[in-house]
Amino acid sequence: MIKCDLQEIKEHEILAEKKKKRFGRYHGSMFWNLPGFGKKKWIVATRIEFKEDVPDGLTDKEVIDRCVDYLNTPPPRRKFQRRITKPKYGMLELYSGKIITKDGEKYISALLITDQRTNKHFWGRGIVTAK
Repeated sequence: MIKCDLQEIKEHEILAEKKKKRFGRYHGSMFWNLPGFGKKKWIVATRIEFKEDVPDGLTDKEVIDRCVDYLNTPPPRRKFQRRITKPKYGMLELYSGKIITKDGEKYISALLITDQRTNKHFWGRGIVTAK
């Protein structure tokens, strides 16, 4: 696993004064090629930043998969905590992604599949398709 975290983004790029930031936004498009879309799976547009250096010899797909694996690890349990902790962003899977270098900064631009329709860490809400 490679230590990564989601970058904070604003709700609207125009309204830069607002202080409230979250880590991604639910995608408004319909992904009909994804089985279970709108019922049990939703797409989130995110940017993932690296917390450590990336080892050499790995393909872009392997780096992105290792970052998603790190994001899926639940936080450690506190002492005497009874509940089993869940991942912060829900269970994430990679839909598509690529590594981008811009202004000397490397990050991953990714569309991730989540199992949560609403999450307090993402802007918006997942689309529900007809039943």
